[in-house]
Amino acid sequence: MTDENQLSPYAHSDQMGCMASVFWPSCLPAPEVLQQVAEERRAAGQAHFTEVVLALLQSVSHPQLSELADWACNGSGALHTSQISQLRNQKVRMLGSKAIDALGRVNQAAWTRHHHPELLPLLGCGPLTPRIEKILAGFQPLVDPISQEPLGSGALLEIHLGLRRLPIELPRVLAVEEAQRLAERLTDWLEGELRHRGWSVREAGQRLQQAWGAEASGAKRLVRVLAGLETYTVKQLIDGWEPIAMAVLRMLDHEPDVWALADALLAGEQPDRKKAVMEQKPKAARGSKGRTPSRSQPGPKAKAAGSSPVASPTPRPVRAGNSSGAAPKSQARPKGGIAGLRPNKGQRSQST
Repeated sequence: MTDENQLSPYAHSDQMGCMASVFWPSCLPAPEVLQQVAEERRAAGQAHFTEVVLALLQSVSHPQLSELADWACNGSGALHTSQISQLRNQKVRMLGSKAIDALGRVNQAAWTRHHHPELLPLLGCGPLTPRIEKILAGFQPLVDPISQEPLGSGALLEIHLGLRRLPIELPRVLAVEEAQRLAERLTDWLEGELRHRGWSVREAGQRLQQAWGAEASGAKRLVRVLAGLETYTVKQLIDGWEPIAMAVLRMLDHEPDVWALADALLAGEQPDRKKAVMEQKPKAARGSKGRTPSRSQPGPKAKAAGSSPVASPTPRPVRAGNSSGAAPKSQARPKGGIAGLRPNKGQRSQST
């Protein structure tokens, strides 16, 4: 017999059009869901399942979710990145049992690690390495809105079939047109930011590696894009805009708002800088106003003593083209650098 605590009141109209109320078992899908045409219900479920996958990917990347699947299932190949992309883009009509099992195991194992870590050894997961610990720290498992219990494979399958819905907010995703415009404007904006700070491509690459973290492949691709050796495709920006933008903002010490950056670039505006400070390596003792004494003038002590003039060191050779030492505009772009930047690390331009 069904427990009364598992029943909830449900109002409906009877055959005469009068409103009536019955108690509906909570274990059954809502009546309005069951009364839908099966094909329409499943189509709606597939669309909602895409939203669920996007919710799982809010704090982890495709490779990181694949790593969590291998860990939760204690075996390799549990969920490939290509499968995750297909699930996210609603290109899977027949959901495989292996994929749904992996997603459910990941969600439950992550919830257990957050709330009952003492039970984790009983779940049959793989070794809890520092790498997995770092990914789990930011992973947000999905829970039932009423019971607050983690969703397993069965609940996810019900979502895919349209028998269950979650009150989740769909994270923002770049449209195709937006990704096309960002692919054109991102590199130009980055070149200006590096020029403002006086960073070379090599120095920017090192900072990007540190800002990106463990995903070496993503950082290396971004460095190649920055150097003009590669360009982002529309798909790469749609799938990976958040980690790409977050690494760039960390490198530049901007406010960590990836969508504010996207909106500014799409509008053709200059994103606000959190700091406009240019970091430089110390090259000589600085004067009272923070400026390096001129190489062509004797130091202040020599002037005060009235002794024989101090021989000025041989000035650096100036490049042909102008008197400032900068290469003329018609000069070819230096290998591995960005147009407008000096390849010599020792030369830094002051920020204004």
